Amino acid sequence: MKNDNSTKSPNLAKRVLVAGLSFVEWISKETAPRTPSLWAQKYPEYSPYLCETILGDGLQLVYLGTINNRPYHWLIRIDSKTNVSDDEFNFEDILQPIEEECGSCEGVDECESCQENEEECEYPNNISWGGGHWGMIVNFGTGEVGS
Repeated sequence: MKNDNSTKSPNLAKRVLVAGLSFVEWISKETAPRTPSLWAQKYPEYSPYLCETILGDGLQLVYLGTINNRPYHWLIRIDSKTNVSDDEFNFEDILQPIEEECGSCEGVDECESCQENEEECEYPNNISWGGGHWGMIVNFGTGEVGS
């Protein structure tokens, strides 16, 4: 699954720089190939998947990672007014569009399509939620950069 909705950014995002980068440059940086590691184990190189669905004005780039799919993560553009750190934030608002595009598994050992076809469940296909984390990477509506 490859996509490129980085050029679907509003005019504001094309003119504004946050931490010296345009919105398109942020997306390019965040989707660049990388070799992750987890607990000193190296994993195959991958490029973080950018969800084609854009929520709201799409001026905020956020990530979503799951326990079952560590160390990989997905990216999605959401409304700049959304506070993903707020206790009232519903992570399912970003999980659902990713699941709709990439598919989902109920658990690491329970996905029938994974058992039938190993390649089908390779990242970014079939996200498996067993808990996880999410956060802001950059918000072009507020000028903030995540930590």
